[in-house]
Amino acid sequence: MPFTRIIPLDRYNWELCLNIRMTPEQEGYIPPVLYSLAQAKFENLHPYGIEHGEDMVGLMMYGQFGGICWISRIMIDHEFQRNGIGTNALKQLIQQLQLKFTCKEIRTSYARENLGAARFFENLGFIPMEDGLNDEVVMVFEGRV
Repeated sequence: MPFTRIIPLDRYNWELCLNIRMTPEQEGYIPPVLYSLAQAKFENLHPYGIEHGEDMVGLMMYGQFGGICWISRIMIDHEFQRNGIGTNALKQLIQQLQLKFTCKEIRTSYARENLGAARFFENLGFIPMEDGLNDEVVMVFEGRV
């Protein structure tokens, strides 16, 4: 069984993410890869590629704002979904964030109508916060990895 790992994206490997495709339904909830990479550059986000075996199959990003680490993106190519790759990759990122002394809390958010994202994050130990946004649900990590 291939090994899943996350790697920081840099000038040598970022283009490997450009072939990542979401399902048509997911495309309504998450920006394309190229937009995400531009956003990372201009909003001080840290992008990671998700490798499974020899393949670059996903992308995720986080940013740190005032002691809160925000996981702002996680996407797995539609051909590799439902195999535990996203769960494995997010657990690796959470472990890294928990080791940062400046990361006091880990949060994420998803579009309110995206029930798949709700289940995904809840299964990993995220719980909804009371002060969510109008069109998004904000969650905080309370689980264990």
